[in-house]
Amino acid sequence: MVDPTSDIGEDVDESSAPTCHTCGKKIVTEPDHRVVSWVDDGSVVSLHFCDDACLDAWSGRRPER
Repeated sequence: MVDPTSDIGEDVDESSAPTCHTCGKKIVTEPDHRVVSWVDDGSVVSLHFCDDACLDAWSGRRPER
């Protein structure tokens, strides 16, 4: 199943891949990646995480825009 909130597709290379918010690793083919999204001032904002461990390590604080 494709996550509709994710920028990751089958044709993503490292130069266009999202970066894990916790560890900074490029997320190219991580099958267990996680995305947290919310709406801020009418725009969708998303944070990407490599896996559950990086998501769990996140403080929960949303970056300021």
